[in-house]
Amino acid sequence: MPSKTYRLYKPESSGFKLSLLSAGHFFNDLYASFLPTFIPTLISRLGITMAQAGFFSTFLGVIHIIFQPVIGYLSDRSSNPWLIICGPIITCIGATMIPLSPTYGFALFFVGLWGAGSAMFHPQGHGGVGHVVPKEKLTVSLALFAIAGTAGVTASPLFAVALVNTVGMKMMPVVAILPVLLLGLFTWKTMPSLSHESGSALAPQKGLISTLKSVFVIIYPIWAISSVRDAASQGVRMFFPIKIAAEGADITFVGTVLFLIMLGTTLSMVVIGRIADTYGKKKTLAVIMGMSSLCLFAGRAAGGWTAILFFVLGTSAVNATMPITAAIAQEMVPNSRGMASSIVMGLSWGVGNLLMAPFGKIGDLYGINATLFIVALLPLLTFPFLLTKPFREAKD
Repeated sequence: MPSKTYRLYKPESSGFKLSLLSAGHFFNDLYASFLPTFIPTLISRLGITMAQAGFFSTFLGVIHIIFQPVIGYLSDRSSNPWLIICGPIITCIGATMIPLSPTYGFALFFVGLWGAGSAMFHPQGHGGVGHVVPKEKLTVSLALFAIAGTAGVTASPLFAVALVNTVGMKMMPVVAILPVLLLGLFTWKTMPSLSHESGSALAPQKGLISTLKSVFVIIYPIWAISSVRDAASQGVRMFFPIKIAAEGADITFVGTVLFLIMLGTTLSMVVIGRIADTYGKKKTLAVIMGMSSLCLFAGRAAGGWTAILFFVLGTSAVNATMPITAAIAQEMVPNSRGMASSIVMGLSWGVGNLLMAPFGKIGDLYGINATLFIVALLPLLTFPFLLTKPFREAKD
């Protein structure tokens, strides 16, 4: 037993390298909720509209759509871990500087910096797991890597509020960057190269565009479902804080609500994942989409803690479909699992964010409740794609 523990912590062991990748995932995603947490503050201080606030997410989506496939392709061709080292550092700088922005232009720049850092980390982070662990341990290793990221996202709003309440906004970037700098230095010293425990080749078999096209024509219904899902999730995280802030909530309360949403997401993924394994992924996906829409409509119609409860339930449910859609997509193209995952998780997330600026404009013209009505409607729009031939023929 002691020898096994010793091997786990040896720098050349797969367990040690997986721990480093998972730690990087946690710290990179620890800044994921900084933008929605500070959105009410930016609107009040800079005097921007909801359309301008929504464009932050739209811009973020553009960055991920453009950069993630390219960076993922490049990371597959190199064993140098510079992306997973620099990514969290750039993410931290961008996210912590957002609330300090003196103008809308600066805020947009820092949002872009945050998005670029996140786009740098995730492709090599996910792909790196497959390179540092043996094939027989890949599934459980990816699960541990995902849990680390989810833990970071869940803690993100509370971390943002804690930094403001302890060191203040001006010192927040200085304090927040210390752990990612130390982790980056430690990673560079102990893992200068990603190994190939899995035995898979680094270079992809085909070019980026040809691989993307061949996979997309098969899994496009899942991509569409995922894009609508991500738009609903981001819509709640972006505009529900604006609604409760307008009703008098402070930044601490906003951060707490976002924490509850992500905590609910973490718990619901476990529960709904087991339900999908028991009753079938496709049937579970359809039922959950319908239930999440009903909860979001109920939250929009209610007020106070009742509204918060329904928004937490609805958003947690719709977010919990992520592993279901990822599993269906991978089973549809078993020889291109990495590309399939990037399409139904990375690309769809970018597309979902593109809709935030139009949603914000609707809020400016007709009120925040009009925007939340559209957000609540979104999960129902996935039903036509559930009836497409590729989805119906997919394995359950």
